[in-house]
Amino acid sequence: MDIFSLIKTKSIEKNSCQFLKFLEYFYETYLFGYDMKSWNYYNNIEHITNNASESLNNSLNKLFPMKPNFYELINKLKEQEHLSYYDYQMKIKGIWRMKKK
Repeated sequence: MDIFSLIKTKSIEKNSCQFLKFLEYFYETYLFGYDMKSWNYYNNIEHITNNASESLNNSLNKLFPMKPNFYELINKLKEQEHLSYYDYQMKIKGIWRMKKK
């Protein structure tokens, strides 16, 4: 018997209705449609740290030192998306430009 079935059986025995609802939600949301191997980063060479998310957070903080209004936010994000796409297209063509500091 796997651990999920064991917990479910014990919850039924103890008549834990709220926990059973949560357990069903957890099963349907996280266990049913996902490969559990993707939960673990052990031996994953691609992303072993959160550096990518920290880098994004840092760049957004530099881009928006003060909280922008909605329209400023959208315009600035569109501009950044365009620049990223332009950089990507240039790199595909073999044209590398130096970033300004």
